[in-house]
Amino acid sequence: EASWLQADPITDFLQRDPREGAPASERTEVRILFDTHHIYLGIQCADSHAAEIRATELRRDNSLQNDDIVEVIFDTFHDHRSGYLFRINPLGTQYDATITNEGQTTNANWDEKWEEKTRITEEGWWAEIAIPFKSVRFASGSAIVWGVNFHRSIKRKYEDVYWTAHNRNYKFEEVSRAGHLEGLSDIQAFTMRLKPFATTGASKVLQQGTEEVKHLTDVGIEDLKFLITPQLALDLTVNPDFAQSDVDEAQANLTRFNLFFPEKREFFQEGSGIFQFGTGEAFGRPQVLLFHSRRIGIGATREEIPIWAGLKLTGNQGPLEMGLLNMQTRSSGATPGQNFTALRAKANLLARSYVGAMFTRNTAGPSETSNAAGGVDGSFTFLQYLNLRGFLAKNADPKISAREWAGHGRLAWNSDRFDVLLEHLNIQENFRPAMGFVSREEPNWKGVKRNLAEASYKPRPAITWIRQFAFSGTLEYITNQEDQLDTRVAQLGWMTQFESGDAVQFEYRKNFERLVQPLRIRGGGSVARGDYQYDRYWVMYRNFTLEFGDFYNGERTSVNLSPQYKPTANLSLDPGYRWNRVSLAGFPPFATHELNTSVNYSFSQKWLTRTTLLVNSQDQQYGVNFRLNYIYKPGDDLFIVYNETRTYGNQGHLQNRALIAKLTYSLDF
Repeated sequence: EASWLQADPITDFLQRDPREGAPASERTEVRILFDTHHIYLGIQCADSHAAEIRATELRRDNSLQNDDIVEVIFDTFHDHRSGYLFRINPLGTQYDATITNEGQTTNANWDEKWEEKTRITEEGWWAEIAIPFKSVRFASGSAIVWGVNFHRSIKRKYEDVYWTAHNRNYKFEEVSRAGHLEGLSDIQAFTMRLKPFATTGASKVLQQGTEEVKHLTDVGIEDLKFLITPQLALDLTVNPDFAQSDVDEAQANLTRFNLFFPEKREFFQEGSGIFQFGTGEAFGRPQVLLFHSRRIGIGATREEIPIWAGLKLTGNQGPLEMGLLNMQTRSSGATPGQNFTALRAKANLLARSYVGAMFTRNTAGPSETSNAAGGVDGSFTFLQYLNLRGFLAKNADPKISAREWAGHGRLAWNSDRFDVLLEHLNIQENFRPAMGFVSREEPNWKGVKRNLAEASYKPRPAITWIRQFAFSGTLEYITNQEDQLDTRVAQLGWMTQFESGDAVQFEYRKNFERLVQPLRIRGGGSVARGDYQYDRYWVMYRNFTLEFGDFYNGERTSVNLSPQYKPTANLSLDPGYRWNRVSLAGFPPFATHELNTSVNYSFSQKWLTRTTLLVNSQDQQYGVNFRLNYIYKPGDDLFIVYNETRTYGNQGHLQNRALIAKLTYSLDF
């Protein structure tokens, strides 16, 4: 269209890989237009070998890691900390996410309404994107400035080009390195969005040995969103239903600590980064969180507890980020109705730093027994690569009067050549926030003092087929509150990344574990109390991982397979299988099996199906989940979901079976 001629093209893209700072090998042009209600992107991705453009994925919110992509990040508050990320491939498949604290938290479960069209030609591929202003929160005023950056990936060359911040020391999510988008004016967000839903279906559930059939017809308000200001949103939900949410993966537990299951329900996604308070992940799970939204409406054994209603206030007010959440659940069986409250505030300081505070409170039952927790935290970035952050928190339980504190400090240097990390975590034995998560909590524990030191050296050799090496060393030292050694892990690692995009990794770990009580491992066998030293080895190539070596007083071998297979753009297979063989002194060897396999068939970008098969041999349980998703207009869906869970073995039986249809329809005012 002629209107695109009004926009000057952005063309000066530079490589990050494989040649940092070199001009892009293929021409990329981006044009930007806007009107009162939308911002528009016109993108031209020229390609001298257009037949080799990689475009294989039709599923929304797939990471698109195997495809050519273009993505844009908008820092709509221009606070150099947070933003919105939009990504497409040449088939027009969408991925969106929110970015908090320059990528310290990326929420890919966030979904909003936006549109795109793409086309592949003999000259390359082209795209137009329309993002409504009502889909994002932004700072209002007469002189509006957004941060903006663009990234294009040419997958056959493993070439990544950026408009700004092409330096390898920076991540794309570090919006403080973005360029400036100036000239926006007279832009409008919506005032209110009403999104009701209706469900119908039936389920068969085994209750105390008797099968019970339930009818599931229901209505409610999935979301009533009201913009108090363009920066501040109030969300209300009444009788919400989460039937369409992804199922949890099967996880085998061979440790003495808690498993961690991430939040997947849509209502809790917007603004979730504001509520982050705690440590990062270690070995696939955070060490401690003051607030974990899965405590709301999901029981200890992952059964659904009905939610009566809830509200959430999230957004910015000047330099202050704030979040308020209050939810009320219904009683379910022996579980009384509960009220959950979380209050969060963060004040931005300097260029890339903040201080914050958080308060949570959980009350349950007619006697209103309560558990409250609160804390302060902060993050400070200096000298481009140096970050210091930590928190101090306290639990408040009426039945406990002492030793309810937790504290954490972390000093990190992250650059392309060097990584250094020093970390200390102190959790007293009575710190047990009812709305949080503590990884190492176990019966009769005596708290935790955890010290961690890591260092990595990552050179880029002058070898044509190798992109980067990484040599790393880690020392983790954990005691209880009485300074008695509990766990010590010394680790050496090596990684080689090839220009093809493949990588091979090797790690050696020397472990010390002290068991103060016997460890019973579900599946067969137990380990007596005492001190254990053992060595383990870990090798990874592509989607294959092998771990082997000693395990307490025996041996354990683990194999993890997670290949991805896409015979067509419509069909993808994601088999995931983990096998453990454990041999403990005095017990016969046993094996555990975890299967997390999904088959995805997309008739189009509007008609999507996903079938998931889950097997967990520790629970002798398998499950099937089928979901048909018809996106009949952006943001509104028809879901048809079938779930079945069974146990197997000598006492195998049906646990539950359900067929549910759900329809949403949103109205913007």
